[in-house]
This record gives sequence, C-alpha cells and structure tokens, in this order.
Amino acid sequence: MNTVTSEATPPSILDRVGIPRKISWGFVGIFLFMVGTGLEVSWLSPYLTGRGLSIEVVAAVFSTYGVCVSVASWLSGVVFEIFGAKRTMMVAFLLFVGGTVVFVATGVQQEMVWALFAGYAIKGFSYPLFSYSFLVWIAYRADPNRMSTAYGWFWFAFSGGMSVVGAYGSDFLIDNIGHVPTLWITLVWAGLGALAMIVLNRDDVRARAAESAKSRWQDLASLVTIMKTEPRLLIVLGVRIINTLPQFALPVFMPLYLADFGFSTSEWLSVWGTIWLLNIVFNLIVGFVGDKIGWKRTIAFVGGFASAISLIAFFYMPQLFGHNYWALMIAGTALGASIAGYVPLDAVTANLVESNKGASLSILNLGAGLSTLVGPLIVGVFAGLLGYVGVAWIMFALYASVGVSIWYVTPRKKTKAEVAATA
Repeated sequence: MNTVTSEATPPSILDRVGIPRKISWGFVGIFLFMVGTGLEVSWLSPYLTGRGLSIEVVAAVFSTYGVCVSVASWLSGVVFEIFGAKRTMMVAFLLFVGGTVVFVATGVQQEMVWALFAGYAIKGFSYPLFSYSFLVWIAYRADPNRMSTAYGWFWFAFSGGMSVVGAYGSDFLIDNIGHVPTLWITLVWAGLGALAMIVLNRDDVRARAAESAKSRWQDLASLVTIMKTEPRLLIVLGVRIINTLPQFALPVFMPLYLADFGFSTSEWLSVWGTIWLLNIVFNLIVGFVGDKIGWKRTIAFVGGFASAISLIAFFYMPQLFGHNYWALMIAGTALGASIAGYVPLDAVTANLVESNKGASLSILNLGAGLSTLVGPLIVGVFAGLLGYVGVAWIMFALYASVGVSIWYVTPRKKTKAEVAATA
C-alpha cells in the first residue's frame, strides 16, 4: 500500500489551508458527485406518492436504500484497500449510472415498482463507495498535523454538494426542466465528479500486489475482527451514529411539532436549510480548531455537550417564545454549528490503529449509514411512549454521552507531533 512520501518542494497554498495537494482534485470530485446525489433528496418521496404510489411502498423503497447505504458504508474502507483507490471510485460511478438508468427509465417512466426498488438499491451502494472511500485516501495522504483540517474540507465538499447545491439546485431545475429530466441530470454531475476524481486527480493508492482469494476474505473478515482487537472502535461506531441523528430524526417530527405553534412548512424548510448551510461553514472552522486545541477535546465539548444544549434549546424555543421565527433560527444555527464538532472524529479513527486504516474507517462509515436508520427509529419507537419531548431528551442524553465516552478513544503509537494534535 502506498504511504505518504516527503516532498522537497515548498508547501503550496492548498497545503497551507489543509488540503493535501496530491489529491486536491479528489475534493472537487466529492463535491460534484454529491451534487448529483443530492438533486433528488428533498423532493423524491412526495413526487413518487404524487404519482400514485402508496406511502408504504415509498417508505419501503427508501428503507431499502438506507440498508444498502449502511452496507456500502461499512464495506467502503476495506473495498478501497482490496481494489485500490481509482478502481473503487470507478465501480461506485458505474453503480450510480446503472442504478439511475433502472430507477428512472424503468421504475419512474414505465412505473414498474420492482425497478424502483432495484434501481434505488443499486444507487444506495454508489455514493458511500465513492465518498467514504475517499476518507481512507485522505488518511494516507494528509499531513498528520493537519488531518482534522483535511477532513473538514471533505465534509465541506460532501455537505456542500449534497445538502446545499443539491437541495437548492433541484428547485431551479424542477421549475425549468421538470422532475424526470432532473433525475437524468444527476448523471451529468456524477460523471463530472468521477472525471475529477479518476482523471484529473493524478494520484492513486493501488491494491496490494499478489492478493490471494484467502487474504481478501481475511480483509473482509477484518470488518468484524477489528472491533474485537480494537474494542474502542465500538465507541467510535456509537459516536458516529449519534453525530447525525438530528439530520434524520428531526424531519420526522419537527414539522408536526412546529405546526402546533403556528410555523408553516415553508418556515420550517427555511430554518432547516440554514442549519445545514451553517454546518458546512463550521465544518471548515472546526477542522482548523480541532488541529489547534485537540481532536477529542473538540468532539467532547463542541460535538457532545454543545450539541446537546443547542438541540434541546432548538426544541424548546417554540414553547418559550411561541411563533418566533428568528428565535428558532438562532437556536437552529447553533445546532448546525455544534454538529460540526464531529469533524475530527475521522482523524481520531484514522490514527486509532497503526495498520488496516481501511477497516477502522469502515466502522466509522458504518455508523454514518446506521444513523440514517436509527434516527427515524428513535422517533418511531419513543414518540408514542414519551411524546416529542421524550424524543428530544433522549437525543440530548445521547449527545451528552459523547462528551464523556470520546475520552476513552485514545490513539496508540503517536508521534510527538501527533501528541499535541490528539490531546
């Protein structure tokens, strides 16, 4: 496996801002690919129900997608190690193309339900392989002293493409060319992302030479065995699930909760969009902060305790101030900023093990995938038992637990330079 090599040339502007120069085009590729992924996220469910599908069928389609995202997220790091960087990215792009063709041409345009399931399941494997595999690439190429910053740039590109440009761009495209052409346009954006990642990005991390079938099965088995040899990865898994719980839990019940206080759907969407717009900005800021004050300290106090406080404040603003849009917006922006406190978690995980970084980062990626399932599950299980207040306090407790548990995740075999960064 390729390792980071020393460069005799002076640091470039990219190096100084924390973007590894050798893979700078890869960050562009992530942004473009995630635009293609995000163009359909905010409107696809109501569009399908509007075409006559039952809510149960649509929910099942998205549940299938979520399962595939979780599996692909889990496999992404080890697939990267087995097949190499660019092969993994090419497979991910081909899955995106194949899934889109089946989903749109057969599922949507010919109204074949089986194709909706099959196509969206195939697409569910694509973006985790493309984007989360790049996290391993960063682990091999980033300066250890700037690793948190490099991961901050990754999440800036990821969220900026999917949650900002993808979401807002879909409104423009739907108004001008319609829903189905917008679905086809996703192929263009994904293709541009693959071009930047595979062609313009000249770097590569090649698969290990002379791999036997047995050793590749051992690599896949390491996805499970690594948690036995390094049990602290179980804490990482839990922390990563908690990280993005609001992204998948709040949309399930907050619009209904806010409606009782007079908030319109438009007001909710405006607040929700601003939360994630601020989040991508703070992904960069927190990346720099993490390298300065320590990765675990940032996760504990910003990602853990600050997220807990801001989430509960966001929930209680309507009860305290009624239908006050700006009070809700201020609390929401605080929530978006504090969730960015998890950016250094990638750096902590990459440095937790001396070898097999792909398997360790796959555990982190599994947490990202499971968050898409656990968030709605918490609402579904506890909203009826404890009400929305109970759901909010459960998420508060989970965030607060991160502030304590992250201190037990201690990287081993640190260099002197890394000691200061991970303290």
